[in-house]
Amino acid sequence: MQDALVAAADELVGDGIRDTGITLTENLRHYMAITFARYMREQVEVDGLTIRIVEAMDRRANPFEMRGLADSCLIACAVFAERLRAAGGSLRHYAGMGQTAYDAAALIEQAVSFPHMRDVLAAATTRPPEGLRDLLDAARSGSTVARERLKEDGVVAFPTSRFIH
Repeated sequence: MQDALVAAADELVGDGIRDTGITLTENLRHYMAITFARYMREQVEVDGLTIRIVEAMDRRANPFEMRGLADSCLIACAVFAERLRAAGGSLRHYAGMGQTAYDAAALIEQAVSFPHMRDVLAAATTRPPEGLRDLLDAARSGSTVARERLKEDGVVAFPTSRFIH
């Protein structure tokens, strides 16, 4: 991996941390920079992500493969959230899949911090969620940033979307 990519990714992660006010451990910050740098030169395979994770879990895939799937979920949730929603998915679903895959890879800190890592990468690379549906979806996936925006407007993100018509 090129040092220039890691430096650029680390700068983006730093921007996301500043924009969100989320504090991450140095370990997570460096992990995110390295992961994001890898995806600056490799394609993220978003399609069929749920099926690939379930199949990998069923055959007890090795931690390296599970980590790759979890990283794909993280990047997909942070950078391609609109695409996931357009395909009928929710950030809550994909965030849960990513957390599960990190857990299966024995990367507990990443599993627990998935929503914060997603918020930081999303803040650095995309525009903030717009509209009530997108904010609710992000809040339900664990997004602290989305919850704070909803709170400012006096909105509570209930666990399901069945109340919105």
